[in-house]
Amino acid sequence: MTVCARDHRCLFGGVMDGGMQPSRAGEAVKACWNEIPVHFPHVTLDDFALMPNHVHGILVFSDALEAGQPTRAGHTRAGHARPLQVVVGSFKAAASRRAGIGLWQRSYWDRIIRTEAELDTAREYIELNPSRWPVYLENPKRTLFR
Repeated sequence: MTVCARDHRCLFGGVMDGGMQPSRAGEAVKACWNEIPVHFPHVTLDDFALMPNHVHGILVFSDALEAGQPTRAGHTRAGHARPLQVVVGSFKAAASRRAGIGLWQRSYWDRIIRTEAELDTAREYIELNPSRWPVYLENPKRTLFR
């Protein structure tokens, strides 16, 4: 998933020497990202990149049954899986509360990763994202001509 800062403003810090230096708002975003599994136990975190005006992250959802539905072994589960939009909405709200300001644009981008090859490609993109910042179109100090 990708979530952009409101008005594409660089709220989350800056990229220096190919690495991200988070601001206080960026630290709040990172902390809330890392807390997702606490609030949504069926979600595991994979790669994540905090950028000056957006974040990229991979969330892995485990199978979870609706509350009260029996498993194959006849047991019941107390909780149920929340859809991506609930997880992302909760993450965005928590980060804004922690930062003390509205951080996000209205929506987000998502893509279902179906194969190991797609997962490898997504991880590589996320890991290399800070090194691409100097030429990124949304970078207000981009080093190449528009």
